[in-house]
Amino acid sequence: MTRLSNFHLFLFISCLLLSGCKRDNPPATCGPDYEADPPGQWYFGDFHVHATGASNDTGGDSYPADIKQIAKQRGLDFVVLTDHSNSTGSDPTTSAEDPALFNLGPEFPYWDEAATLSDASFKMIDGNEISPRSLDSNPNLPTGHIGCLPMDLNTFDPNIAFIDRPRETVNGAQTIQQAKDAGCFAILNHPYGIFKWVTYDWTSYDYDAIEIWNGTLGFDQYDQFAHDAWVCDLLAGRDKVAVGGSDCHRVFTDPPGSTFDPSLGYPTTAVFATSLDWPSIMIGLQAGKTAIFEGDSRLFIDGYDASLCLKESTETKFIRLRGTFDATQPNGNVILKRSTSCNDPRPDHLTTPELTSEELLNQPITGGESFDIQVEIDGEPGVYTASVGAGPTETHYWALSRAIVIR
Repeated sequence: MTRLSNFHLFLFISCLLLSGCKRDNPPATCGPDYEADPPGQWYFGDFHVHATGASNDTGGDSYPADIKQIAKQRGLDFVVLTDHSNSTGSDPTTSAEDPALFNLGPEFPYWDEAATLSDASFKMIDGNEISPRSLDSNPNLPTGHIGCLPMDLNTFDPNIAFIDRPRETVNGAQTIQQAKDAGCFAILNHPYGIFKWVTYDWTSYDYDAIEIWNGTLGFDQYDQFAHDAWVCDLLAGRDKVAVGGSDCHRVFTDPPGSTFDPSLGYPTTAVFATSLDWPSIMIGLQAGKTAIFEGDSRLFIDGYDASLCLKESTETKFIRLRGTFDATQPNGNVILKRSTSCNDPRPDHLTTPELTSEELLNQPITGGESFDIQVEIDGEPGVYTASVGAGPTETHYWALSRAIVIR
């Protein structure tokens, strides 16, 4: 503390001696403590949820009212329903595809009910997951599922019909364009996965966000691939947002869920916003102010300059990591990485991106422990991301940070 104070005094005296320096306009200072966080708070939500009566694979007990009930029990402030686009979605009682129903909708069957279920303490938004598919005879051909989040609830047209069929005729780029044309914030859902027909074909980079954690096995290898693709985008100058989504189909599944039966809010995406209303959530989302976690794990990342003012640029001197590790976990590690380059094979979907990264921090942590860690970086360029988790065998109850990008 004394060293920082003396340094600031030196700057002030030097300023007085320099020509043109005015005493009534001294350099801005924030220390000796960290600059206060900006106005607002973290709101917790799930951006990828399926409902009975709209998607045909929900087990029959996941109606919007049920989803709200469980969401509030788990501390969520908002949920986005993302039921599959038309084709089978036009007849949610069957998985058989009827060409007579192709490309007719409805795409937002719970638009009015979601609004009715929203109140001052909870928001439900009816979105969509545009879901083209490849032919069963070619299951390794990717297409991509795009989460479509209406950005402006007042101007959005919920009566639109998306085109996702016949199979093998709609690619990822066309799907993203439909979402953008409709006025949606477009999320690249589960871009990598064991089933290639739901992965992305990388025919466009015009998405707004990447789902870097899709519920199932916790933060698994396919989520890591998605995470690395997101970092590759940032390194290439494509400012994409990181989100997570449970992909819950059966809302009464107990946490943390299982491989094909993820639990609501596992993972959760937190968005920093000024208030709990959809315009404010969208502003925070578009700005990339997100954090992703399961259970009671938390991880928030910020950058500060030498005066401990909030700063994310070449003037950033310190990375601050704040959070906690879920008490159900015996031990884990808080990790901070700096990525500097990417060997990016896209649009090849069979080969995954490879990052050149270095660990700046790998600190052990015990379950239930909170942390507030400072790491000095001296403004080196790169993409800074952090995680807390037990791994590699325990993939649940992790927490992932947003990125700090210094170019």
